[in-house]
Amino acid sequence: MAKKLASSYPPGFKKGPREGFAVKADNDFTQIDPYKIHNDAEESDQIWNLLQTEAGRQALGAQMAIPIRTQLDYQGMARRFFEIDVLAQGQIARYDKDIDGFATTVGKRGEIIDFIVEGEYVEPKTWEIFSPSGIRLSEIQQRRFNVLDRMQEKIRIHVQLQEDTQFLALALATVAANTTNNPVTTGTTGLNKDFLNELAAVVQTHDLPAYSFLMNMKSYSHIRSWQRDDVDPVTQREIMQTGLMGSIWGIDLIVSRLVPDGVVYLFSEPRFTGVLPVRTDLILMPDDEPKRALIAYVGYEEIGMTIVNANSVAKGTFTGRIPCPCAA
Repeated sequence: MAKKLASSYPPGFKKGPREGFAVKADNDFTQIDPYKIHNDAEESDQIWNLLQTEAGRQALGAQMAIPIRTQLDYQGMARRFFEIDVLAQGQIARYDKDIDGFATTVGKRGEIIDFIVEGEYVEPKTWEIFSPSGIRLSEIQQRRFNVLDRMQEKIRIHVQLQEDTQFLALALATVAANTTNNPVTTGTTGLNKDFLNELAAVVQTHDLPAYSFLMNMKSYSHIRSWQRDDVDPVTQREIMQTGLMGSIWGIDLIVSRLVPDGVVYLFSEPRFTGVLPVRTDLILMPDDEPKRALIAYVGYEEIGMTIVNANSVAKGTFTGRIPCPCAA
């Protein structure tokens, strides 16, 4: 039997006897409008089906554009100053203290900072952080960017803000209780090198290495006012081009908007400072409400914080600005 060849004519075209390539009317032939292929109901069903699985949510988000953001995403800094201890199931957070020092620790939510003076070890309490967030299905359909992925990023940012807020409260309480060993450094001519040098010496006096300065970005702006007598030409050029200087004397410069303007902290290395026990690291738990057509997550973690060595933290405050040499 002869093999039937596939037709080379486009759909809707039929070659009749002596008709050449004329189009023949056919009741089965219908013209399709590409703008009416999917109606709203079908599109909603497709989006809902994609939202049922994590892979579907990622596929949906990959087809969306990037939103116009109002600011840079916040980057947490608290964990940079602690040794991280991931606790095993049922493990008690217990750490030895320095013999001649005392420890401070963050208690349960709503409690004040605990000061532990006696004993040879410290047992910090762990506390929970919740960050719920949700969005209605209709909002997902209206947005042109991956709103689900952005929602998860916002949950992470909110959790880091809570961590940093507790960390700064702990550092402030530690400094206030240890002014005998680490007096507060003060300055009246802005954030100059002499002020930073004196602040670093407060911690280094206890044979501890200076690890990082922590300050507000507005305080950091004073460094951009340093002149050729304060920095070498290469560093000054780098500051002019990038607006940043990452370290001085081997001590990192870290900024956070949570630190008040005019306040600078100096921390020693994490191994000389404290521990951040992690009982449950940040996880995202689904919290959808189908009856409300709500896609939701809850960010959750359980951590603790303790500064075991109070001498590893120093605080400085300054006022004024660095004098401009042109005013002389």
